[in-house]
Amino acid sequence: MVCEKCEKKLGKVITPDSWKDGARNTTGPKFNPPLYIQRYEMVRDIIIKENPPIVRVADFGCAEGRFIRYLKQLPFVEEIAAIDIDKFNLEESQYVASPLFWEHMFGRYVALTINLYEGNVVEPDCRLKEFDAVTCIELVEHLDFEVLNKFPANIFGYLKPRLVIITTPNRDFNVLFPQLKADKFRHWDHKFEWTRQQFNEWCSDLVSKYPDYHFEITGVGKPPEGQENVGNCSQIAIFRRTIPVSILNDNLPCNYKLFDSYYYPKRDKKEEKNLEPIDWDSVLKN
Repeated sequence: MVCEKCEKKLGKVITPDSWKDGARNTTGPKFNPPLYIQRYEMVRDIIIKENPPIVRVADFGCAEGRFIRYLKQLPFVEEIAAIDIDKFNLEESQYVASPLFWEHMFGRYVALTINLYEGNVVEPDCRLKEFDAVTCIELVEHLDFEVLNKFPANIFGYLKPRLVIITTPNRDFNVLFPQLKADKFRHWDHKFEWTRQQFNEWCSDLVSKYPDYHFEITGVGKPPEGQENVGNCSQIAIFRRTIPVSILNDNLPCNYKLFDSYYYPKRDKKEEKNLEPIDWDSVLKN
């Protein structure tokens, strides 16, 4: 039940001590597929359904870069920016972001660039100004409230992407984890965990400040039968910009440090003639 972002650092099994008591539990509902995979697949599917297609995606708090693997599957994506404040996470992301031999050999439907950036989610960076989508997967609960309060100004006020997807734990669900005490969170680094009502109020406050957006909330990790009243284990807010905006060429600095960059070439046209048409919908469902 710990967020996938932290799982690698903490290991697969944690024996709680007195200060971490209740921080992570080994009992409670089990998810198949695992909860973090359900989150990735849901966020990916939301991106797939957008029209016109999403071609540039910025993933804030990318952790070890596992969501890059899902974005790479999307044939229409041309640029991925993975941003994290932790160098360790970016080093791990390099393994996922770098193209395999066959990806160089056969190419893609469209060329793809993946950039890894070291940076803070509250700092603006002009290189992300024209991105179509921003994803924040299990990020906000790791932010101090001071940082959290500055977070919307960069995402909704400066970057203004067409699509913003934010996932976070649903505290209402915590009652189903018997070892989790009422005053404890799912992970020791979580600064807070919101109930469904609190998350909805936060989202509502955002769109009142940034009226170009509207939102809807969904989730993954269904509760056991008979306990549907607690909602899904993870809640997901989908923000869509309803009004077109003109992207101004401002002179704000590029605050992020480029950690690494990778290029996936486009398939050669001569090779395309010899290939059978690909049913991308079927490919992405498998």
